Amino acid sequence: MDPEPASTEEPPAKRGIGLFGLIALVVSSSIGSGVFALSTDISAAAAPGPALIAWAISGIGFMALATSFGKLSILRPDLNGIVAYAKEGFGPFTGFVSGWGYWLSIWIGNVAFGVMLATAIGYFFPPFADGLTVGAVAFISLLNWIIVAVVNRGVEEASVLNAIVMTCKLVPIFVFIATMLLVFDFGVFTADFWGTVADNLGGEGAPGSAGTQIVNCYMVMMWVFVGMEGASVLGHRARDKRDVSRATILGCTALLVIYVAASVLPYGYLTREELMAVGTPSMPYIFQRVVGPWGGAFISGGLIISIFGAWLSYTILASEAMHEMARMELLPRAFAKLNAYGAPTSCLVVTGAMIQLLSIVMLLSEEAYRFAYSLCTASIVISWGLAAAYMAKLAWPRRREGMMGSFALGAFATAFLVAAITLSGLHQLMLCCIAYVPGILFFIRARREYGEGTALTGRERVLACIILAAAVAAVAMLACGAIAI
Repeated sequence: MDPEPASTEEPPAKRGIGLFGLIALVVSSSIGSGVFALSTDISAAAAPGPALIAWAISGIGFMALATSFGKLSILRPDLNGIVAYAKEGFGPFTGFVSGWGYWLSIWIGNVAFGVMLATAIGYFFPPFADGLTVGAVAFISLLNWIIVAVVNRGVEEASVLNAIVMTCKLVPIFVFIATMLLVFDFGVFTADFWGTVADNLGGEGAPGSAGTQIVNCYMVMMWVFVGMEGASVLGHRARDKRDVSRATILGCTALLVIYVAASVLPYGYLTREELMAVGTPSMPYIFQRVVGPWGGAFISGGLIISIFGAWLSYTILASEAMHEMARMELLPRAFAKLNAYGAPTSCLVVTGAMIQLLSIVMLLSEEAYRFAYSLCTASIVISWGLAAAYMAKLAWPRRREGMMGSFALGAFATAFLVAAITLSGLHQLMLCCIAYVPGILFFIRARREYGEGTALTGRERVLACIILAAAVAAVAMLACGAIAI
């Protein structure tokens, strides 16, 4: 029988997470289901030329963001993660906005993983192949609570398992990329490089102008980078704080190379129209066409392992986010308590319950996976943007002391994220505001618990009113059908 939960707010003595464990957290948290569906998702949005331009812009934006995280971990080693950056730079309520958005993003991402996992199992088990069913939701629910129980036995122990899973799941991805290099045909790749032929023909497959195609890529490209901040979130558990910077930049670089290769190389084997039609997730079906039936099974097995690893990472990150918010007095004290294994049980239970609830709601969605990952991405952009803005704010007064480059990195990352979400996911951002309403009540309760006479200052009230107004507008748009689930 497990020991009774302890009420202390400080974890017991710990070994700490090393550099490889932190890199594994960055890579495994990000490489979940998205990379296995990239070919279909990107081809539905763009032809090869616009897709490459979108990757170039996104790559620069995310490397700027990763470098900002790395610099912040060195400049402010006393701050633990993106929530602390937002609070330090812009006040308690903005810190809450960052933390609540991050928490929302992570557990919503787990729902997206669950939907894709059911689809991957459908390759071997036909009853799961016809979209999200009641049986699939039951399976997702069971796995959700098993992972909650694993993480509840200790975050550092779970991170070791996560590193092992990362190593296993990268093998099929690298085999796929190597195979795509071998069968790559430059003639197929350049046949309709800018999508002008398909656009002139019209129909459902018409990609639109080059600018439209680039914009249409942003949501899925941002989705596959969710989790790249993992080393920063768990920075306080690192053996060496300097490893946080190294892990974030190295991990993000590896992710960018993998994603570009996995999404662009298939354009040299199948036409855009063929890629759009192969099915989701696309990687198993593309590989099956190259090497035969065993290839689909091989990639699908890797996808299942990959989702398990990412789900495990996300559960760690979500619980840590809530716990750190409580430690920063942004959530009630109950979320600051740790059990005898150093895990935040109450945070894990609440996170698991929310995954359970949204999994059931997803039965009503026609495109459950895309809807879930779009909400996940919209939520985390808030947290990313505030952290990047803090980098710019921190560097600006010291620009004459060699910090101008850091300011430029933070400012560019902030501008990129604001532009990308405004152009590609404004409705999803409004829907996220609905989930902020109960969170604001938790924040007000926490401030009173910790003896703050005024829960919200004047500027914070204005921000809270903007969030509430966006939530009301989103509800109204849902009611009239302007936004669809």
